[in-house]
Parts: sequence; structure tokens; C-alpha cells
Amino acid sequence: MIKNVGTAEKIRAEILRRIQESADLDDSCRDCDIPIPRKVDPAANGGCNWVIDEFRLVAQECMAPLKAVIAEMMREYDLT
Repeated sequence: MIKNVGTAEKIRAEILRRIQESADLDDSCRDCDIPIPRKVDPAANGGCNWVIDEFRLVAQECMAPLKAVIAEMMREYDLT
């Protein structure tokens, strides 16, 4: 599968857009904030060259649907 390519800011913005539009997230989770993705070795990360692994400001009840959105993006995007 050919992946889209984006900057860290573009990937973060798309994740936040999808969070806003997600039917799986209630209103309290739609305002979650996430850091920008950081580059990692794709061989050590399931073929994806970026990760978001700090969720300090995210409520526990929002973690599973948020991580689902991020996992979907990781299948679709590579970080430039």
C-alpha cells in the first residue's frame, strides 16, 4: 500500500480533525490535545516511521478511541 506523506504538523492536524469528526468519541474527548508525531525506525514500529506516545493531557476514557484514530493514521501516513 502506498502511504500519504506529511509533515509532523500535517499528520497531527489530520488526527485532530478525525477526532473532532469521530462518532466513537463523546464531546469531552473531542477537545483532546496531542503532541506532534516524532520520527522512529519503521523496522521497530510495525513499518510506520512515526509515533505519538505521550498523552499527558488526555482523559483515560478517551485513550482507546484516540489510539484507534492514531493507528488508522499510522497505516495511512509516513512522516517526512
